[in-house]
Amino acid sequence: MKKKILILFFLPFFCLAQNKDYKNFDKALKYSEQGNLEKAVKYANKALKNNPDWNQPNLLLASIYANNNQIELAADYLLKVYDVDNRDDFKGIEQIFNLYYSNGFYDKALFFADKLAHFNNNKFRISKDIDRKVKNCKFAIKSIKNPFDFNPINLGKNINSNYEEYLPAISVDGKKLVFSRRYLKGDFLQEDFFISEKSQTGSWSVSIPYDNNLNTDGNEGAFSFSPNTEKVIYTACDRLDGLGRCDLYLYVDGKIFNAGETLNSKEWDSQGCFSPDGKYLYFVSTREGGYGGKDIWRSKIFNNTFLDPENMGPIINTKFDEMSPFLHPDNLTLYFASNGHLGMGDYDIYVSRRKDALQNWDLPINIGYPINTHNTENSLIVANDGKTAYYSSNKSGYGLEDIFVFDLPQDFQAKEVSEIEMAIITQKEEEIILRNVMFSSNSYEIEESSFNELNDLVDYLNKNPDISLHIQGHTDNIGSDYENLILSENRARVIFEYLASNSSNKLTYKGYGERKPIADNETVEGRFLNRRTSFTIF
Repeated sequence: MKKKILILFFLPFFCLAQNKDYKNFDKALKYSEQGNLEKAVKYANKALKNNPDWNQPNLLLASIYANNNQIELAADYLLKVYDVDNRDDFKGIEQIFNLYYSNGFYDKALFFADKLAHFNNNKFRISKDIDRKVKNCKFAIKSIKNPFDFNPINLGKNINSNYEEYLPAISVDGKKLVFSRRYLKGDFLQEDFFISEKSQTGSWSVSIPYDNNLNTDGNEGAFSFSPNTEKVIYTACDRLDGLGRCDLYLYVDGKIFNAGETLNSKEWDSQGCFSPDGKYLYFVSTREGGYGGKDIWRSKIFNNTFLDPENMGPIINTKFDEMSPFLHPDNLTLYFASNGHLGMGDYDIYVSRRKDALQNWDLPINIGYPINTHNTENSLIVANDGKTAYYSSNKSGYGLEDIFVFDLPQDFQAKEVSEIEMAIITQKEEEIILRNVMFSSNSYEIEESSFNELNDLVDYLNKNPDISLHIQGHTDNIGSDYENLILSENRARVIFEYLASNSSNKLTYKGYGERKPIADNETVEGRFLNRRTSFTIF
């Protein structure tokens, strides 16, 4: 994951002393601004040769080493400027604390936090931010002592290149992977969506650009499929039809639409994610009414229309930033990133479970070390098996940033999605067939093997009590129309009775006999397909 750059500020100098080598210091500043750090270091040290306690060159060197990830060396130069036992250097000690904290040196950060606490009085007051970071340090130290097995596997050259691949998105059925790639297109850096498809053997195809209607010369990102993949929601910024700095856009049947003023604000709106039942869109926004900078919001979808968004509330959101929401296909497990909850220091990944059908959520849990570190971690997605996770990282790979796959620890896994639930989530047809519910010939007694699928359907209904089903029975055209009608009615009824006794959902049933065939009754295969029980959602 990409590291945050730390910037250290110089102390102003108030007078020109004869014994200070401003000639070499000015050269150090010039080379630093040009990015020639080797020469900047050289001339800063020359400036310090006769005056090793001179603040400005020491601070310049501290800044250079900090930004070059040489943290302890940077701290050494800061300690030439600030006296840890001097109350008047409170702000400087705070800089050293933040340097160690931001780079994962938690024990050393706590040492300087103790120094700050010793100086705490009416003049020098420890901020709530430092208190929060101290708690994070203690959490991080404990997490590092209790790591879990983590073996991220690079997805390979069919996905990753010598450029940057990030923000992966996966279809509910797990067969399509879309991600963003930042690459050179001529003389310019371009960000486009690429897609890869999984074969029956489990390998990913060579990625190709997503539909050219979607990829433009502008800035697009944060791709997400609708449950049945018929819609795409993504983010685009600074467009002529935009309502704010960044807006959410819909991509349907090759056409692009701004998602509208109900969903988009005058601020920053991004990172949309459909709920598996298609009833909500989760997204991130800096709009008014939130708890911090970036909050997670959701908008209910009714008749293909987005209703007024509602904030996810203080259980999920903090006064800091929350981002990259991903609701697993089980419709119970939410993954997101935050720098406001108890964590390792920067953005960490968290999981929260939906407690009930009313969209109430449990307190988020940090998924721990070594997935989470002092660096930025976000954009985790999880396949429908509940354990296969994908994320982007700058770990060793093909380019600057690659996409990896790994198994989530058991405690953070989602529930595997059943076959019948997957059929509901991804439905493209109105009728959903109970393919594993069987009856003996001319009988309406449910075979024992059928209860596995029926129980999976019960689980889905209990998770979604506002879902209503119409149970249908169908036959082929062998026998009399009347007898077929009665048989189909009875088969629909016994399924209705079983579901009704195990759930509180609104249910109806009806037998249609041979009147609604889906195949040719003149063939054995066709008649088999027509003998079915099914349901529609209303």
